[in-house]
Amino acid sequence: MALVLAWGGAGVAAASDHAALIGLYDEFRSLTQPAIKSGVPDYTPLAMERQLDALEALKARLEAIDDSRWPVSERADYMLVLAEMRGLEFQHRVLQPWKRDPAYYSVTNLGFGPKLHNAFDVPQLPIAAPAVVQLKASLEAAPAILAQARLNLTDPHRDLAMLAIIQKDVEINVFSRLAEQARLHHPELVQPALAAAEASREFRDWLKEIQADLPVYAGVGDANYDWYLKYVLLFPYSADEIRIIGQREHQRTTGWLAMEAHRNRNLERVEPVGSREAFDREREEADNELLAFLRDNQIVTVPDYLRHNPDEGPYILPSERDPARKGLFEPPLDLHFFFQAEFRDPRPLRAHNLPGHAFDHLEWMRDERPIRGKPRLFFVSGVRSEGWAFYLEELILQMGMLDGRPTGREIDYVLAAKRAARLEPELNMHANRWTYAQAKDALVKGTPRWMEADDAIAAFDIELYLRQPGYGIGYYMGKVELEKLLSERFMDQRDDFVLGRFHDEFRASGALPISLIRWEMTGRDDEVREMRQAPPIPQPRP
Repeated sequence: MALVLAWGGAGVAAASDHAALIGLYDEFRSLTQPAIKSGVPDYTPLAMERQLDALEALKARLEAIDDSRWPVSERADYMLVLAEMRGLEFQHRVLQPWKRDPAYYSVTNLGFGPKLHNAFDVPQLPIAAPAVVQLKASLEAAPAILAQARLNLTDPHRDLAMLAIIQKDVEINVFSRLAEQARLHHPELVQPALAAAEASREFRDWLKEIQADLPVYAGVGDANYDWYLKYVLLFPYSADEIRIIGQREHQRTTGWLAMEAHRNRNLERVEPVGSREAFDREREEADNELLAFLRDNQIVTVPDYLRHNPDEGPYILPSERDPARKGLFEPPLDLHFFFQAEFRDPRPLRAHNLPGHAFDHLEWMRDERPIRGKPRLFFVSGVRSEGWAFYLEELILQMGMLDGRPTGREIDYVLAAKRAARLEPELNMHANRWTYAQAKDALVKGTPRWMEADDAIAAFDIELYLRQPGYGIGYYMGKVELEKLLSERFMDQRDDFVLGRFHDEFRASGALPISLIRWEMTGRDDEVREMRQAPPIPQPRP
């Protein structure tokens, strides 16, 4: 391809081909990682100021690239890079987790939402000698990380502090248990683990002291939220539109649940499985049946590498990694919402997780494209990922896989209603109308079955939606976007439409926002044109 020259803001000629975009993107990816000093990521004000300055220089170089004559696939790559750069800008100007969110300083990688770079896994001991050296260094850095955190957190908010307190309660127990295990296997880890536990305890106690005086609400505000949806997530609906769609979808799914429950009113209720052996057996059967259904009915191409994984096990929430908690299958069973569903009939949730998230991950691992093959930052492909996974739940219902499985059909509707019930809590938290507690209460009340006030899934969900805008609305609204694309392709092709081909083309685009996939598949750029030029962030924080 011939080079087209465009002049950037600095007055330097910029190469305007796809290779130049790839090089710029690699620079950007390096920029997103903070400097590490003795195991401590540098989130100090000066470091963050320098990162933002460097980001603005990279954005100027990106904007100097003229992609107008590129193929649509390469122009979609350009928009992907632009979206991630805007995501980092939004981190600096609005979210500012290093200043506002004490839970951001999770030194362990136990699964709690957004977290600092360099969070580490806590292994089961014993471990090999090189891993002992690495773990010892990570433990020794923990007190310094949390000491820096107290200096960086100049604008913490009450609900975020509350979530960090819960997080640190778990980390204290994890580090304490690690110290106990280390006495038997690796004595050199005992003191670093105890020091990490003590630092976590001091950080937690500091948060408890200041929590009551912190600002109540922690949302980004209506205007910032809409900016983030449109210009970072490249998502074509506003918060007001999401609210209307969500209310209607909640009514639709609960209405269909009422009909399904009436249809099944004389059937015996199915109880959850009560042992790990029964769980594993039911999941393997469901996985194999599901993949065979998709393959035999030519719904989507199922590659050989997509298969049941016997080592996957139940999904464990961060709070359930607390060693002080009893085991999942220890009686009496204490099942959160998703286990209530999966332990009765795993098919709806396995549709979400096996040809949904697992397929995405396995395919991404094989994606060698220099931009699309990278893991997405700032939730840029999150709506696509969650939308595809949730879409599959309803697909197996509509395509007949659950015919003859009345429990499975009811579960499918319960899951859909719960997904719809998530929208209002996220929208109202980020509009600063609801606190975390109010949002959690609304989610519990909007879920028609199996969710109580203390449900671990309700707590985990609302934490994610407060700390990562777009997460809670992504499931339902991603499905809405995908269904819109499905409708457009069917109406374009009519008798020539092939469902399996549609799904394969959709997946071939990779980890992209659906608006970009739509552009590639249909040539329609009406959504993307509006997303190309972004106004300034409406309400940047000081």
